[in-house]
Amino acid sequence: MDTLSSMRVFVCVAELGGFSAAARACGISPSMAAKHIAHLEERTGARLFDRTTRSVRPTPEGQLYLERATAILEAVEDAEGTVGAENSEPRGTLRVTAPVELGQGHLASLIAAFMVQYPGIAVTADFSNRIVDLVQEGFDLGIRVAVALDTALIGRRLASTRFHVVASPDFLSRHGCPDKPERLERLPALCFSQPMPRLDWPWRTEGASGRVRAAPRLLSSSAEALRVAALAGLGVTWLPTFICGSDIRQGRLVPVLDDLDWGHLGVFALYPHRRHVPNRLRLFLDFLAERLGGDPSGDPWAPDRGTWSTRRSG
Repeated sequence: MDTLSSMRVFVCVAELGGFSAAARACGISPSMAAKHIAHLEERTGARLFDRTTRSVRPTPEGQLYLERATAILEAVEDAEGTVGAENSEPRGTLRVTAPVELGQGHLASLIAAFMVQYPGIAVTADFSNRIVDLVQEGFDLGIRVAVALDTALIGRRLASTRFHVVASPDFLSRHGCPDKPERLERLPALCFSQPMPRLDWPWRTEGASGRVRAAPRLLSSSAEALRVAALAGLGVTWLPTFICGSDIRQGRLVPVLDDLDWGHLGVFALYPHRRHVPNRLRLFLDFLAERLGGDPSGDPWAPDRGTWSTRRSG
């Protein structure tokens, strides 16, 4: 039995926590996965997993073997990718996860463009707002929008996104445009409901800071639902530019008190802690960074027409 193949199965079992899940990921039967592990245990003379009815976990010896096997497999993949790059196109499958609105609204088209550029690379894209464990679920890359990184993972900041308080022109014509933050509290608001209701909208300027206590007419876990309600003239809402930037540029939504800083988030690419990054993942990271403007602190969805037109033309 090929030891490198057995190592790949071993790493998959360790990462996914079970023989059945690993077998599905490797495209083999559970019994064959067990044979690969038995082959390694016979070669090493050590028990590599503690098996219970609920989980499969590496023993101390298995954990040490996992670290060494992972390094070996990554070195092999890196060597093959480096040498093969001279003679063949990049190949393999990337498993990517991202938030729903960012994924459907922006990343889907970028993934398609990437696959056109690299026809040998396949992509599995999961768009979900749940918290995804990249290692346990076997993802190569997670795109997350957050204030800061998960320090347990390797990360690369790709871009930033600014928050705006926005409403439709019709809504503002009926209710008036607030000239002070506290006057927003008198208006019906459209607010995020998860992970907890976001009823406090923070703002700051050079000389002051504060929070608007929103009065929600609509609570939703979906940013798209809030955007649609705002377009229908149902209230004011607090959204990042990757959700509302296009609507602002086209005049469908109007920023309110836009001289205030309503907050920022980073857009991060996260991947499991590994010494070697597969070539296909490195290519995808570079592709995303370039298509999102090449400036980790910049906002590629900014509604400023001058900034947008410059980036689009580039």
